[in-house]
Amino acid sequence: MNSVRLYYMIHKGKSNLAKVGNKQMDQWLSELSMSKRKTVQRLINSDDQIASLLASQLLKMCARDEAVDDFLLCDVNYPETGKPNWQSKQGYVLDFNISHSNQCVLVAASNTVKIGVDVEKIRELKNLSFKMVMLPDELKLIRETPNLFFALWSKKEAVVKAANTSGLSRMRDVILMEDQATLDGVDWYLNSVETGMQIDDQYEIYLATSEPVDKLIIKNIILEDLIKDPAYD
Repeated sequence: MNSVRLYYMIHKGKSNLAKVGNKQMDQWLSELSMSKRKTVQRLINSDDQIASLLASQLLKMCARDEAVDDFLLCDVNYPETGKPNWQSKQGYVLDFNISHSNQCVLVAASNTVKIGVDVEKIRELKNLSFKMVMLPDELKLIRETPNLFFALWSKKEAVVKAANTSGLSRMRDVILMEDQATLDGVDWYLNSVETGMQIDDQYEIYLATSEPVDKLIIKNIILEDLIKDPAYD
């Protein structure tokens, strides 16, 4: 049976993020590899730093709930191209993907399928020219229904990330169907997941997987619970 865990948090902006003190941030930073730590610290916006750290903590929760006993954030590999990855010394692989937009941070993880996930905050579009990422038929649909852009973008980016590739030009190569997509001749399965979440209709969230998903485990994590969780002391 193919299962995917999707853990998410709506952090509600600066007033909520203020609850994460310097001591907590230092603790979360200390769990990362040195290279990842430096990447987070280079982020100019403190909110972006916290969002990145929250994503790492959500990933750790996914691994814990999957009973991956030897998972450590410092062992996560961040290649120059492609998505981050983790593999145990015994060869056990936890495939995962992280995305955040506005106040939503989420992580998808699985030990049975390859995955990619993307969340997009729906907002007013000022430019309807997306020739680098959309095909002519898709551009026509966006001109008729501008908000459709976010669903199309989320689907394409989820597929690109699942395929472990990158670049805006790759998104244009994704051929979308109703609940599937292809990239470089490889089929991917698409799932719209925001309807199964305690989240408003301000986001588009799509999951791309290498095989159909039999069980999708969705969990809403509260910031206060994460900070107080004794497993994270």
